[in-house]
Amino acid sequence: MLLVLANVGLLAWFLSSGKPSVARVAPVVEGEAAASISLVSEVDPEELVPAQAQPQVPANQKSGAERSPAGAQPAASDALCTLVGPFEEEYQGEDVAQRLRALQMEASLREIEMQGQMRYWVYLAPLNSSQEAFRKLRELQAAGVDSYVIPKGSLENGISFGIFSEIERAQVLTKELQDRGFAAEFREEPQTYLERWVVLGALGGAEDDGGVSPESVADDFWEQLQLDYPDIGRRQNLCSEIRSGAEE
Repeated sequence: MLLVLANVGLLAWFLSSGKPSVARVAPVVEGEAAASISLVSEVDPEELVPAQAQPQVPANQKSGAERSPAGAQPAASDALCTLVGPFEEEYQGEDVAQRLRALQMEASLREIEMQGQMRYWVYLAPLNSSQEAFRKLRELQAAGVDSYVIPKGSLENGISFGIFSEIERAQVLTKELQDRGFAAEFREEPQTYLERWVVLGALGGAEDDGGVSPESVADDFWEQLQLDYPDIGRRQNLCSEIRSGAEE
């Protein structure tokens, strides 16, 4: 009996003496990440800003501040071009253009349409057909009025009484024809002519293309050019207003 009791007691002692459980302890985080936790009731209400989900912005759609657009370019209609000339002979203009191109400037010889003296055209409005126009012409010539049929243009099949350089003469003739019963009128006709000019590139763009602007050329160059061609000069004009004769 004593042996049995001893075995029972030994078994009970083994059963009650297990290994202690292992506790896992999270490492202590130092710095800003270890901020203390506060209850909502302990926080200032003004600091309670609701968190809103920020929209995802694709990488190819950055904000305007992050985008780097190309340098703002002046509108083509506002760009200024420098003109050198005029030249009576084509070879003279080509010589100057080559000199300027040697200085890394964009230069080309062109025939430019220039604005001349204003003229005043006295006419009779176009008729429905050339037959009616020639019938009216015979009537005018029979009345002793010097005139001719306009063969083409905006006044085709109209009757022309002449083109004058002075508005007073056009007004007098128009009044005389109206007094005689002819529905004459006059309009302004700008006179144009062609001149040879060397046209340089738009100002402000030469340096961007690795070239040279007219303003950066030494005065000695222009002085020598003036000695070689005393009748030429320099002027600036809107590039959009430079019209070549070939555009007609």
